[in-house]
Amino acid sequence: MSVRALPFASALLFALLATACGGNSVTATPSTTGGTTTGRDVLAPYYLTFALCADSQGPDCTKLRLGDTQLSTTAAGVGKLFSCNAANPGAPGSIRARITWIDDASSTWNLLRKPFLPSGTFAPASGSYTLQEANGTRTIQINNLPVDGRIGDWPISRYAALTAIDPNPDTPAARSYSFALPVAPTVNVTPTCVSLGTIGVTTNGVVIYNAADARGNDAVAHEIVDAHGGHPAQADYHYHFVPERLDRAPLADGHSGIIGYIRDGFAIYGYKGVGGTELRNTDLDECHGHSHGTLGYHYHATIEYPYTIGCYRGTPR
Repeated sequence: MSVRALPFASALLFALLATACGGNSVTATPSTTGGTTTGRDVLAPYYLTFALCADSQGPDCTKLRLGDTQLSTTAAGVGKLFSCNAANPGAPGSIRARITWIDDASSTWNLLRKPFLPSGTFAPASGSYTLQEANGTRTIQINNLPVDGRIGDWPISRYAALTAIDPNPDTPAARSYSFALPVAPTVNVTPTCVSLGTIGVTTNGVVIYNAADARGNDAVAHEIVDAHGGHPAQADYHYHFVPERLDRAPLADGHSGIIGYIRDGFAIYGYKGVGGTELRNTDLDECHGHSHGTLGYHYHATIEYPYTIGCYRGTPR
């Protein structure tokens, strides 16, 4: 049996990555350095637990497959990211030598030993999300701040232990987005690659980026995000994976509800399939979706790389 989440006194239980990329608020005392100090783990106040990790379903959260070698610019594949952009090793990002939760020998990483920026005094404007459907088009407008108000204590420079690992200088701010998506998108025979930047939008009013950071590495494993699942690129707040808390409205059969829409028009649902069973990459196609029942083709979130989509099954707008 795989090892799943263990309780940590220093963290709050996320209700459905409900916390992972967007979950319950966590308080912590700033530390001055990363790693350990005379046997004390100074990152411990920033650890979180996850509902997805607390049962026997899904992957082992202490040994998640690292996605650094799973990016391809030539072809799609199950569990991979078909990227329009090649890796850029010289791009800014986290300081690899200070990351303690990645095991290079096994190419895995430990979600339960990765720190997250806690909540605090940072309070940007209220988030907004509107959806209208007319003449075959679904129009979504947002200001790219979370509608539920859950966001970390940016900038990360307030927390020296975290800044020592990921010196992200940015602070989220409101930014208007408008998406005009087909209500009835077409499944293409040949999938297409996914670019950097916005690939979709959640019903929480925050955009989704793909699974890779600017260097082409596994963004969820390498980059520090807040306790609610997001972080900024310049002022652009975004999720690289789906916060558990957004997956709280299942359908009658236990299947997760819609948590957002991808740029090709297809919906992305949460972590559970029919019967409420957590899905894995092997349950999905190379674009991280499947088709069944009245739902037709749709994408799913997983806690495995590439987390949201691996390629576009439809035509992105």
